[in-house]
Amino acid sequence: MLLMMSAALAALAPAAATAAQPAPAAAPATPATAALDARALATAREIIRVGFPEDKRIEMFSGVVDTMTGQMRSAMMPSLNNDPVAKGMVERKLDSFIPQGKAVMVQHIPPFMDAYAQGYAREFSQAELDQILVFAKTPVGQHYFLRSSAIIADPAFAEVNKAYLRELQPLVEKMQRELVAELTAYFM
Repeated sequence: MLLMMSAALAALAPAAATAAQPAPAAAPATPATAALDARALATAREIIRVGFPEDKRIEMFSGVVDTMTGQMRSAMMPSLNNDPVAKGMVERKLDSFIPQGKAVMVQHIPPFMDAYAQGYAREFSQAELDQILVFAKTPVGQHYFLRSSAIIADPAFAEVNKAYLRELQPLVEKMQRELVAELTAYFM
């Protein structure tokens, strides 16, 4: 129950904080919002098109979600081993949530890819973009782009990530308790 209350209050916290803030003035143009060079953006979009073919994108994104979810479960679920009912509840909730989350994710893949291209256009010079595009068109480049995110499933990476998540869990739980207490005091 505390976990559900914590999750509900944590979900409400950003909305409550946003509602209490005055509307910000328009930010001045920064490197992230400044106009992009049309040629650089076109090259970056071509890199994304070649490096992340449309017919492979859902599989790539889903693979990352599945890998990270599996690592989080194996790192954090043992804390519920002493309560099989609670563990089952969490497992069922995750099992129902992940497909829903993936459905939302699929809708965001096209804007993610365009944002990726915009980031490339800002981060790299035209000469660098040209070289990246040449690389992306090679068999090695295509393999790299398609498989670089799969590295998170490598056993060495997975073990380090699970250790990180196990160490992080008590901090997250402490933050949740503190947030629930603060929000409860504020709203009561």
